[in-house]
Amino acid sequence: METGWIETFIFLLLASVKFAIAVPFFILENKLTFLQGFLFGVSSGLFGILTFMFLSTIILRFWHWLKEQLGIKRRKPQKVFTKRSRMMVRIKSKYGLAGIALLSPIIISIPIGVFLAMRYFKNKNKVFLYMWGGVILWSLIFASSASLIIKIFKTLDLALAIVS
Repeated sequence: METGWIETFIFLLLASVKFAIAVPFFILENKLTFLQGFLFGVSSGLFGILTFMFLSTIILRFWHWLKEQLGIKRRKPQKVFTKRSRMMVRIKSKYGLAGIALLSPIIISIPIGVFLAMRYFKNKNKVFLYMWGGVILWSLIFASSASLIIKIFKTLDLALAIVS
């Protein structure tokens, strides 16, 4: 199946947000080779990381500016713990930036992972490298798994053709 540029771009946008769903689906649906699948995963993840690093910086600056303009003083915040916030604190304290980077593409999504990493860790270059490393690792896993699945199905098709 030949995929058009528009469909590929739409999947790239989707994969930059929901990486763990869109990347394997796109690779399997289009029967991409390992290299094609890996490059698609890395490029969509990189697009998401760069976009959301830029947006999170703007959003945080705007939030601070808005609080200053409205004269909102920082009060001692009430502690609200939910299952999700406890999980994020646990990941940050136990695994640090590497944990956030490894879990972002598959569990907490790239936008939330980038936002958390930018908020907790101030070194943007380090955040970028770790997040990109997580995307590269998961792209390797997804591309190799999908490549193996495609080869298995091709072998099964060939075997069924010989038998019939």
